[in-house]
Amino acid sequence: MTHTLQVEMDLNKPVEELTQVISAVLSSHPLNQKEILTALDLEIGNALAAIEIQVQKETTETSE
Repeated sequence: MTHTLQVEMDLNKPVEELTQVISAVLSSHPLNQKEILTALDLEIGNALAAIEIQVQKETTETSE
């Protein structure tokens, strides 16, 4: 048996749609909400760091 959540998202509203998906997942895992949010926080932090590195790289290349 597998528990799945099928999602159809409006990609024109990514923040609102992702927020709803996260809320749905959290509501189905009330005892693991902190662990899920901590893992998401880490993944988001890594993605933001990668973007920052790319921006700095592009800025350095542009100024040379």
